[in-house]
Amino acid sequence: MEQTADAGYRPTIMVTNDDGIDAPGLQALVRVLVSTGRYEVQVCAPDSEKSAVSHSITWRTAVSVQQVNINGATAFAVSG
Repeated sequence: MEQTADAGYRPTIMVTNDDGIDAPGLQALVRVLVSTGRYEVQVCAPDSEKSAVSHSITWRTAVSVQQVNINGATAFAVSG
């Protein structure tokens, strides 16, 4: 799909981590990206710190998603 040279076009950036939606580093990065006004910023991160569990499987409970308020970004916290 070819992008047009639209003056209002802003590329989308997805920000994620394994430290959780409230991690200071994630919050700082999102603030900087949003402040430039050059990007559509989307965030999807765990609802709590999940370092070193990248190979885990969530299978006994449903995965839930909750929209989170991070000014200027579309953000979601995910369980599991």
